[in-house]
Amino acid sequence: RQGAAGEPAARARRHFERAMELNAGGQAGPLVNLAEAVAVAKQDRAEFQSLLKRALAIDPDARPEWRLANLVMQRRARWLLSRTDELILPDATLPVPKETP
Repeated sequence: RQGAAGEPAARARRHFERAMELNAGGQAGPLVNLAEAVAVAKQDRAEFQSLLKRALAIDPDARPEWRLANLVMQRRARWLLSRTDELILPDATLPVPKETP
């Protein structure tokens, strides 16, 4: 939110931690949202993939009241994972191959 105190990524992480605490890790939504909002912005491939894999590991049948929301977010997590190379640029620390004349 514009005008809010603190760095946006740090605020997002605080909200993420609180959401995960409140739902005891039973909802995929906060994991997918953090991956999409923060890991993509930071271009952090490892965190992006880790968060989405954690979202996919949640059993949607464990909490019937969250089943639909978890299934929707897990579908999005699979979609995002399939587009990792489009969303996260190659590692800038890797040498760029030279073109031959």
